[in-house]
Amino acid sequence: MIIEAFVLSVLIGLIRRGRLHNLGRAPLRHVYMFVPPLAILAGVVFLGRSGDMPQPYLSAAKIVQYAALLAALMLNLHMREMWLAAAGTFLNLVVIAANGGFMPMSAKALRMAGLAEMLDPERTSQLIRHAIMTPETRLKPLADIIPVPGYPVAAQVVSIGDVLISVALFVFVQRYMLTPALDPKENANSE
Repeated sequence: MIIEAFVLSVLIGLIRRGRLHNLGRAPLRHVYMFVPPLAILAGVVFLGRSGDMPQPYLSAAKIVQYAALLAALMLNLHMREMWLAAAGTFLNLVVIAANGGFMPMSAKALRMAGLAEMLDPERTSQLIRHAIMTPETRLKPLADIIPVPGYPVAAQVVSIGDVLISVALFVFVQRYMLTPALDPKENANSE
């Protein structure tokens, strides 16, 4: 959902005559802090699929990934959208940490989204970042409980945290794509 929110926001920004290069003017601080969470995510997916890392380490890495992303967002709270993104990331971090490094998914929401095949035990055993909810699942309201059938490319189930992050990203992209340059020379050069 987060990738779709970004792509949709860029498309709407272009339709509204925004400029993609304006995103480079966003006053992000400590941009390098966003690299470790992305690297950890890539490592978790790669090592999870290859089976080369024991599950306790993978679970810890998933929690560290969200904590690192939250830290990067906290360094950018001078931008109002980052408050919403940080809140969503915090909610996801809490539910993942409470459930041993996995984001729980509601079986009912999976069925409503048209993803009932995900409940097949063979499929669930291959999940790296998610787990199907059980009676022991903690903080169920913060888990992936919102069905999104076919949105906009593929059906999925998302959390409240995912929704907050997606809204923040959408607003962020819109705001900075549509913000004109402050330097009059730059405005003259771009026309």
